[in-house]
Amino acid sequence: MRDRPELHGKLLVDNTWDWRIVDALKPQPGDEVIKKTRYSGFCRTDLDAHLRAKGVRYLLFTGIATNVCVESTARDAYFAEYWPILVEDAMNHSGPDFTRQATLWNFERVFGWVTRSDQVCRILSGTTEK
Repeated sequence: MRDRPELHGKLLVDNTWDWRIVDALKPQPGDEVIKKTRYSGFCRTDLDAHLRAKGVRYLLFTGIATNVCVESTARDAYFAEYWPILVEDAMNHSGPDFTRQATLWNFERVFGWVTRSDQVCRILSGTTEK
């Protein structure tokens, strides 16, 4: 916002183009939708309560931006005693590539796991072969 003051208050505004969920990921009946207003999905939301009520322990992370929203939410997940798993080929970063590399390095060594989408799909499908 400091570099583009004309956009102040115009990003991620309810019911505008950049707020909507893409059709391919549209929530289905019974899906929980958590509206976040900060970089972290845990900040000032019911996300933690929903996850704990369902007994969730492991969280898969995808999205934009690896080094901002994804990292903020995943770190908060770790601090709340979840096990964050970053799906590196299902994220995009903001800024130079070293920002992505730093986030992945930190998670791989300190905060959780880093994996790829093909590994996630293989495990979720029950396939044990590589």
